[in-house]
Amino acid sequence: MTRSLLLLSATALLLPAYHAAAKSSDQAVEASTPVPVAAGADERAIRAQVDRWHQLIKAKDAAGITGLYTSDGAVMPPNAPIGKGPGAIQQVWTSLLQIPGFELSIIPEQVDVSSSGDMAIDRGVYKLTIAPDGKTKSDTGKYVVVWRKVGGEWKAAADIFNSDLPASGG
Repeated sequence: MTRSLLLLSATALLLPAYHAAAKSSDQAVEASTPVPVAAGADERAIRAQVDRWHQLIKAKDAAGITGLYTSDGAVMPPNAPIGKGPGAIQQVWTSLLQIPGFELSIIPEQVDVSSSGDMAIDRGVYKLTIAPDGKTKSDTGKYVVVWRKVGGEWKAAADIFNSDLPASGG
């Protein structure tokens, strides 16, 4: 599933460069090296959204987190069904935030903005702490968020994450 998402995302990010290169053979060399559209500002805006996400997690605000997603967005937690659309996304985050001791830190390692400036991939790691039975448990893992610019604002269109811990038999 992650491989499919990454392939789909990579294709979406590369298509604008391909079409630009195909427009004119004179511009093929220039178009083959994608030039980000305000990539610095867009990357900063996405990182600001991640910071906002942290604040909403600390505030246990599932509705606010849901607002960070596109209207057709999806969250894909491990070992659970996909949450598509605002209602399902809010339900997933409400469930997560209600776990006793829930603390989550999201650390973007790479933010790549498409040459068209309307999509981006944010790849990074997370640190999670929970205490469902009164005993603190920690986890680390990785994530990918596909961001889409909607009305000038970056929104999460697809959000997938999974643990680095080995799968438990069961």
